[in-house]
Amino acid sequence: MRLIDRIRDVIVPYPTDPNFTGSGASGFMQTYMSGDGMRGEAIGNDFKSYTTVGYQGNGPVFAVCNARLRLIGEAVFKYRDQSTKELFGDTSLGILENPWPNGTTSDLLGRMVVDADLAGNAYVHRVGPDRLERLRPDWVRIVSLQFQDPDTENTYKEIVGYAYTEGGTGEPEFYPVDDVAHWTPIPDPLSDFRGMSWLTPVAREVNADLTMIAYTQKFFDNAATPNLLIRYQGKVDPSWIAKLKAQIDATHGGIENAHKTLVLDEGADVTLVGSKFRDMLFTDLQNAGEVRIAAAGGVPAIVAGLQAGLDASTMANYAAAYRNFADSTMNPLWRGVCAALSKFVEAPRPGVELWFDTRDIPALRDAEMDRQKGNAQMSIAVMNLVNAGYDPMTVVKAVVSGDMSLLKHTGLVSVQLLPPGSTPKPAGLTSDEKAATGGAS
Repeated sequence: MRLIDRIRDVIVPYPTDPNFTGSGASGFMQTYMSGDGMRGEAIGNDFKSYTTVGYQGNGPVFAVCNARLRLIGEAVFKYRDQSTKELFGDTSLGILENPWPNGTTSDLLGRMVVDADLAGNAYVHRVGPDRLERLRPDWVRIVSLQFQDPDTENTYKEIVGYAYTEGGTGEPEFYPVDDVAHWTPIPDPLSDFRGMSWLTPVAREVNADLTMIAYTQKFFDNAATPNLLIRYQGKVDPSWIAKLKAQIDATHGGIENAHKTLVLDEGADVTLVGSKFRDMLFTDLQNAGEVRIAAAGGVPAIVAGLQAGLDASTMANYAAAYRNFADSTMNPLWRGVCAALSKFVEAPRPGVELWFDTRDIPALRDAEMDRQKGNAQMSIAVMNLVNAGYDPMTVVKAVVSGDMSLLKHTGLVSVQLLPPGSTPKPAGLTSDEKAATGGAS
């Protein structure tokens, strides 16, 4: 039986059980289910909930995702020589520079990082030689087959393609693995091939932040002040209590009636019930949750614009935080994207890889200045090594790569690079040379 026939036996009809296995298959690896997983206003562990309740419904989550989105789309694709680290462009990069009509590299990278943030997986399908499309991650199933090594008889699983169902229901369409770029920045420990969203470990923090926002809203909706306890010395008719409550709600309830003077009849004693925001350190609790969300997304709080970061912000702090954000969070993301998309381009020569260029990103100009200072120091090292007699071509390769084993000595040790034991030529012409030139000096 052909491989495609074995795959078709698995993906048609479309199974509802994520552990479904077919003939010769290891089963489907589901990304995130798109069913009704939300519980009220709480965030659930699925792509739809992460999108609607987290990304679209929570300020700190959106701020962190947006910081990642803004920076990743600033890079451009280049080829990099693995030995010299030289960056250069080529016409074969066109499919990544214009992935779809009116699409740019920034659009492609932005779609991929948002899907990876919310689903843990980003899928890009090659429609044709010069056209790509984004696949919604919760409509994709990873198809893997179990194979047996003929020499050792050991079995192993390998991805052979992806089953994509437009709309999430119906008969899927199968795409071979060579036509789909699958990017998983954070691996899921419970899956061989699937990624995990960075929101998963901080789902409780997101729910706590949503609860505090709802609490704040209720505070303003109900009174915009702490709750009041009104006591009378004698027994009060229940109907009067209901009437008094309605009167107070009408004249003092809601944000439009905040800070009005409360006037009651004789014998009423008013006492505040509950704590003020200041008394229970409400802002500190909320800031702590926001910092944990930012840390999970790899974004410093000051870069995301969260209050906890802004309270201690200075220009120096911001520059250092942004540099750390680019180095520790974004550089691995850029490298991972290049590795995933490299199947869609053909390198012009061996020893060349798909890479990213960040030299024109305004926010990283300080890093570029540091790089130029490093280049100046490298040029001094090159000059010293050449003067010491090393072959100039090997000197450049060794200094750029940081591998000093690439150095090759010419055997010439003096500044003039004369062979050892030779005598420097005196100034002017020798007597024989003068005779040969007619006595000219």
